Amino acid sequence: MRSCIRTAITISSTIFIATAIRAEMGLPEDTGTTPRQVGISTPAPVGTDNATESKALDGKWGDSLEFLNGDKLHGTMTGVSPDSHGLKWTHPDAESPIAFNLSRLSSATLARRPGPKSAACNAVVRLTNGDLLPGKVLSMDANKLVMESWYAGKININRAMVKRVNPNIGVSSVIYEGPADLESWSQGRVRRGNNVSWKYKDGALSALQPSPIGRIIDKMPDMADIRFDASWRAMPSFCFFFLSDNIEQVQGNGYSFQLSGSSVYLHRVTREGGSRNIGSLNLQQFDQGTVKKCSFNFLVSRKDKTVVFLLDGKLVQQWSDPGDTSGLGKGIMFYPQSQGDLRISNISVAEWDGKVPQSTTAEPEIKDDLVRLVNGDKISGRVKSFSAGKLKFETSYTTLDIPLEQVTVVDLSSENAARARRNKDDVRMRFFDRGEITLGLTKIENGEVKGQSENFGTIAMPIEAFRLIEFNIYEERKTEDSDSLP
Repeated sequence: MRSCIRTAITISSTIFIATAIRAEMGLPEDTGTTPRQVGISTPAPVGTDNATESKALDGKWGDSLEFLNGDKLHGTMTGVSPDSHGLKWTHPDAESPIAFNLSRLSSATLARRPGPKSAACNAVVRLTNGDLLPGKVLSMDANKLVMESWYAGKININRAMVKRVNPNIGVSSVIYEGPADLESWSQGRVRRGNNVSWKYKDGALSALQPSPIGRIIDKMPDMADIRFDASWRAMPSFCFFFLSDNIEQVQGNGYSFQLSGSSVYLHRVTREGGSRNIGSLNLQQFDQGTVKKCSFNFLVSRKDKTVVFLLDGKLVQQWSDPGDTSGLGKGIMFYPQSQGDLRISNISVAEWDGKVPQSTTAEPEIKDDLVRLVNGDKISGRVKSFSAGKLKFETSYTTLDIPLEQVTVVDLSSENAARARRNKDDVRMRFFDRGEITLGLTKIENGEVKGQSENFGTIAMPIEAFRLIEFNIYEERKTEDSDSLP
């Protein structure tokens, strides 16, 4: 009888209302492993507070609400008020809007709404809390960075909370930075009975079971600088595939870097299932199981058939591929070899200038700011200001006025950095295009998002700018044991 009721949930308006009320009141949930989905998932909602006007065009309801217990409802989000009614939700089978307590919610995925769309931006600013804000850099001094955005006008950002500035993303050598979500990654097949293999949280991808996850880097350069941070509980055990033409299965043309305990193997793999060993080595620092996380860096040249491997900034090995590299692809993929024991963060893909670090010791911590130029040069010193299209940069030998169009990346020193404090009302909002922003949510009303943050003060933005709102972003999910990874 219970299984029949579950089947009927997606088609019965009576069960829809009962399920919504039960999730709101926190009553015991179903014991099935598959999240319940209710309603119609086709797109094109209209987000207003009027119940009649909020009905989606052509009777279609495209928003999706996910609860902390795994339940899902389709419909339309019409507003959010943390201090009073929570989140308002409408559905054709409900005679009036439903209010949900925000403490029960995980996320709201939003369909495209009519209204202003994203405008072209030539810069992105990465904050110390992981936020990524697109726009145009107008100025920066010792106290603040000012950027112009299509979604919030001028934003004044506390300089101490700025980690990186890409003033010219069109000419930047950085092709990809992330991860910023789970949706832009392709996941391989999961084991029977499990419907989730990876999760995204706080700028990291965490494996819940041994299953691959990957993505194509459309502009993957022929000479690539690929980096990521990895963490685990006991001993490292995973495969990293790069320059692959298959991002869902291990059968593909590309390179396979396998780390198992202290043993490392690099193979050239093919779609036919064959592989050729290019090299192997032993990383003694992993012998005792005391190292729980590391930064991995691969410098790859298709033309020269070269793979350079660095660990925590230290040159470890340089390999040469004697075979044919013409079938290499543009994908990267991570494949954990143990249950829920891998977290990947700070992934970046950039152009490589072909220079191989000669030092076999880790570079000392640099307390200065670092500027990377279009021609590949790097300069350390102190950023004095951005103004009138120029970067005033103070080095140990002189002060330089560098045109911003010649600058690809500015990494600011962490010596005096600060991070916005976490608050219980914080939500993370992801733009339809590139970027994400964290703020203490005041309300979402009449198509406008209002909130505040120590990063930039108060802010108001159109709801049309966003595709995802994450609630309870600091809440520990008891069913996701990978949260305890370092």
